[in-house]
Amino acid sequence: MNAPLYPLEQPEGQVPLNSPWYVERPPIEADCYQTIIKPTALIRIKAPRKMGKSSLMSRILAKSEQQGYETVNINFQLVERNFLTDLDRFLQWFCANVTDALELDDEIDRYWKGPRGSQTCCTNYVQRHLLAQIDTPLVLGLDEVDRIFQYPEIAVDFFGLIRAWHEKGKNEPKWQKLHLVISHSKEVYIPLNINQSPFNVGLPIELPELGKEQVIDLVQKHGLELTSEQIDLFMAMFGGHPYLVRVALYRLAKQEIDLEHLLQIAPTEEGFFYDHLRHHLSKLLEDEALLEAAKKVVAADNPVKIAATEAFKLRSMGLVKFVGNEVIPLCDLYRFYLRDRLDTKTIISDADDTTLAAIVFTDVVNSTQLMMANQTVMRELLKRDFRLMKEICEHYQGQVLKNLGDGLLMYFSSAVKAVSCTIQIQKAIATEAATLPSGRVLVHRIGIHLGDVFLTGGDVLGAGVNIAARLQSQAAPGKICISQIVYDAVKDHLNLNVEALGERQLKGVPYGISLYQIQP
Repeated sequence: MNAPLYPLEQPEGQVPLNSPWYVERPPIEADCYQTIIKPTALIRIKAPRKMGKSSLMSRILAKSEQQGYETVNINFQLVERNFLTDLDRFLQWFCANVTDALELDDEIDRYWKGPRGSQTCCTNYVQRHLLAQIDTPLVLGLDEVDRIFQYPEIAVDFFGLIRAWHEKGKNEPKWQKLHLVISHSKEVYIPLNINQSPFNVGLPIELPELGKEQVIDLVQKHGLELTSEQIDLFMAMFGGHPYLVRVALYRLAKQEIDLEHLLQIAPTEEGFFYDHLRHHLSKLLEDEALLEAAKKVVAADNPVKIAATEAFKLRSMGLVKFVGNEVIPLCDLYRFYLRDRLDTKTIISDADDTTLAAIVFTDVVNSTQLMMANQTVMRELLKRDFRLMKEICEHYQGQVLKNLGDGLLMYFSSAVKAVSCTIQIQKAIATEAATLPSGRVLVHRIGIHLGDVFLTGGDVLGAGVNIAARLQSQAAPGKICISQIVYDAVKDHLNLNVEALGERQLKGVPYGISLYQIQP
């Protein structure tokens, strides 16, 4: 093994603009750079998650800035849920964020006066306030618009508005200054009129997998020496999926593992792709028809035909690719992992004690010191708080499995209920603490993980339990720490005050886990 040609970068999220690890997929980048400088440009980027949509968008915006254009990048994953239930509030949120990015004065109240519809107010604001105050074209990046698909009443009007602005640019010089880049991963199943949709105009970009030569180039840049046979085994496992390839090569280059062992554990809970695979599994378990289609695909060794709707959904998730009108798993990583996980014995059932569950651990901050100071008082305060926790847990259909001394172990069949319960617990304890003397207050921290567990004799065992136990130690006092898979499961269902903590290496866990902290 040789030294990597460039300093290694942790392969997570968007690839930095100056990174030597970004892999171009010609002629995509060149086509985008040529298109975005044209009046009324509209580029649509579609690809499964972690395939490089945001990295490509950032480069399109950077090229636009080099042309002297104004650029704004709006990531719709950051929209709080309460803005997605009312079109008027959503469009004001949108205008406010574009205004802030351009560092202009907020004039929203002025334009939202009078008996005008929300779309008219928004259009007037963009034309008369935003576009009128800048002398150059404005490139507006709309990233992760999938989030809006889940709210059809908002989506139909918002995307119809985007299409209307694009059409205005064909005849009105003021609107020719607006250039658009839209990224999404899912098929568009919202009921958009063909003449009111931005998803059938402009330059369509579908990001492909990396080719074999591109993977070989990355192997060499990482300083690795793999034989032709090893390259074939590597690509069979990971395909040309940029994220999977980068993570695997990064771990090999760091000499954390050899190729044989990597390929052995990759499609298992022990491997480095646990969070990524768990995300896909949780999505499949939410849709019975999609689950059955996935089981059919991964069980077969040859291409199979499934219903068109499920086929396109699985492709949007990045789990399959088409071979004619039939589909096969994108790579063996998904085939082997899902073939095992979707076995009827491992899906929640009455016939088996193995289940996918949300596990909650609570813990008292500075419990050892408090117990040493006064054991009698500490036990009294623990009983008081545990009584409150159990009542709230039962209200959210959870189950307290056991007392852990200064904490509780709780079990929920739903991640949403687990997070909702713990938020309520922290709020209730904080409210009660406000009326108590300082010596009568305990501060708790909580960890939540979603994973496979074994229920046996009133206890719960498994990797999911071990990880949840580690997470509570990562939470700040009075807060809640959740893993990536829990965040993915609840982010579209709960309005959270959440902070990304980044990837952490937890004791006893052989791979890093991305964590988030919730402020109740």
